[in-house]
Amino acid sequence: MGKHEKKLTQAECEALLNDHVIGTLSLTDGERPYAIQLEYLYHQGALYMGTYLTGRKIDYMKQNDRAVFTVFDDRHGHPEMIKKNIPCRSVMVEGRIGTIHKKEFTNRKGKTKTYRLLRFEIEDMGSWQCSRDVCTLVVGMDPKKTLMEWVEEAKQAGNPT
Repeated sequence: MGKHEKKLTQAECEALLNDHVIGTLSLTDGERPYAIQLEYLYHQGALYMGTYLTGRKIDYMKQNDRAVFTVFDDRHGHPEMIKKNIPCRSVMVEGRIGTIHKKEFTNRKGKTKTYRLLRFEIEDMGSWQCSRDVCTLVVGMDPKKTLMEWVEEAKQAGNPT
């Protein structure tokens, strides 16, 4: 871990998973990565997600059931975190994902569609929490501007940008 990182406790990880509704599911077909935001439920140590019957994520899952799911809290757009001194933090879980159930739903227009219920079996859970004393947002630093200045500096140094 870097000097500005610390792990969350198991209880803090589970609280973060319980508090959120949307996270990022990351998959690979062995050659290309794919990440998509999905609504989810954390229940009894597993994640549950609903999705369409077909699509890229289903194609990837058929080739490789290993996946990563991430949720995070960041201070960008959440000034209450700065006021309450809540640091940026994230939880990343690794495991296997698969379909456990299919169900038909009828939308408001009367069209019926079949969806899949996915179960993500958590095998490993990691976390990160910023422990910096001074947050770039607190001191008024613009991350995009700072990164662009860094890109320009790299370009002047002859590095590929």
